[in-house]
Amino acid sequence: MKIKIIVVGKIKESAFQNRINEYIKWVSKDILIEIIHIKDGKPKDVETKQLAHISTDSISVCLSEEGQQFTSREFSKFLYSQTRDLVFFIGGPDGHSEIIRKKSNHLISFSKMTLPHEMALVVLTEQLFRAVSIKKGSKYHRD
Repeated sequence: MKIKIIVVGKIKESAFQNRINEYIKWVSKDILIEIIHIKDGKPKDVETKQLAHISTDSISVCLSEEGQQFTSREFSKFLYSQTRDLVFFIGGPDGHSEIIRKKSNHLISFSKMTLPHEMALVVLTEQLFRAVSIKKGSKYHRD
């Protein structure tokens, strides 16, 4: 399995970037992971760039406060039950267009609150690492 994360906007805070890099390094030992940043701009331009990453060869997951919420164990089961590569979409300040939400295979929410894209990326990369840890039975995740 491969995971691609499409993020609208840059990571400006070094503390966020450092934490994201650590989680990516740890996850990459088990799952190939790639982060692609899309420059925030005109909504139609952002949407076009995002649509280029939606394919029948992969499962697309839109992160949105409107989505389904999981426990960490449920997220791990979700992740490992997929039979194709995964593409996660993190929106910018304007969120996701209706087209991106509708074309995505899944809508997932980490909170009913709106999170800045930087924080959403930290949460996603941590939860990916946690999901791997749960699958491997490591002591990182404690019930």
